[in-house]
Amino acid sequence: MKFFFKYILFFFLLLRVLGHASAQENDLSRDELRAARKEVRQVKRYQRALENTLEEKELFFSFALMEDLDKRNFDNLGWWQYQYNQYQTIISDTLLATPFNSLKIVYAKKSVTMMRVLLSNTYELEANRPPAFRDIPAVVFLLMLRTIVNPTDYIAYLSVISYSSKVEDYGTALFYLEEAFKNGFNNLDLLLSLPATGLLRIMPEYQALLEVYLKNGFYGIREEDFK
Repeated sequence: MKFFFKYILFFFLLLRVLGHASAQENDLSRDELRAARKEVRQVKRYQRALENTLEEKELFFSFALMEDLDKRNFDNLGWWQYQYNQYQTIISDTLLATPFNSLKIVYAKKSVTMMRVLLSNTYELEANRPPAFRDIPAVVFLLMLRTIVNPTDYIAYLSVISYSSKVEDYGTALFYLEEAFKNGFNNLDLLLSLPATGLLRIMPEYQALLEVYLKNGFYGIREEDFK
């Protein structure tokens, strides 16, 4: 009989212990649920803030672009490069995988896309004006901006090289030629067919760039072609 009562007592104590543990788990689950709901609300607020910021940035960049075009403000290219670099830093950074950091990366990518679309649309508008009304310096400025926000926009590089050579601004032509090479351009045939680049192609600096980046000198002829 004593054994029976001891067994009952042990079973009762075990139930109390399990019940207490279950209550603690329920409290913990409720705390975790509240924390999760709070984080969801914070993420949604942060997302709305980023969306508003993106809209504001689009208006701001549109205004800044129009102002730079009106003034032919080539000195402001560095400012555009800085803006692009800021977004690229976020995109390429190894941020801790959190909902907030994921949103930052997504909206940095959206910002870069927004800049590219803005510049592409503005360029198309300017470049397709009738020749009598076409503002060539503005078109060239937009081409330079295109190389900033899209470093593999090789058509933009080549267009700047061609125009700069036409007005005998060989320093600018050589700069954009090297930048194109640095960003992966390697189409020698396309390069040699560029209009208004005859004098540029016989310059030692031009030949040196071809030799360094494409292993081609002497107007694009390889040394082995002489053998």
